[in-house]
Amino acid sequence: MKNTQKKLKAKHFRYLSKEHIKNPDSFLSEIVHQWGLNWSSNFNYLINSSLYPPMRIALDYNYGFIFMQMKQMIEIAFVIIEKCQIDPTSKDKLFQHLGKETFEAEIEDQIILPTKLLSDFCGYKSLKDWYEVTDNLLLARDITDTEEAILDFNVEYIAIRDLLVKLPQALLHIHNKGGIQHYISK
Repeated sequence: MKNTQKKLKAKHFRYLSKEHIKNPDSFLSEIVHQWGLNWSSNFNYLINSSLYPPMRIALDYNYGFIFMQMKQMIEIAFVIIEKCQIDPTSKDKLFQHLGKETFEAEIEDQIILPTKLLSDFCGYKSLKDWYEVTDNLLLARDITDTEEAILDFNVEYIAIRDLLVKLPQALLHIHNKGGIQHYISK
């Protein structure tokens, strides 16, 4: 049988370097682990303040840097999904818990299950759609008038926020488990 799987190439990604595409563990080690930033907290603030201008603080906050890291983490999620041969969750099964143990772990115990989260993340939107989401959030940052800021951000942004805030936690969990080798299907 002919293998029709596309090989990951740097041209498919806007923000990741070729080195990080070939070796996602280097990205996880360098960006997610060594920088020691609370990416989830930064992403949460960025999303919330983009959608609701009164929440913005007057401090100097490097939005462009945080957006760049968010976009790189989105891309690395797609790289890891591909390299580990994890199937994205189909739309009809998104946010479904496959058993009581999974529900308790994720909801009650706040445990991040990285393969499930990455599968849901990549199944919820395509890479192109995630680019559009982050671009829309960045554009919303430019709106300073509270009246104008109430754009067409619908209920979908609750799920988007949840997935983007949990993404760095899942990536850090993968790094702490020894990298993507731990998750590659045998």
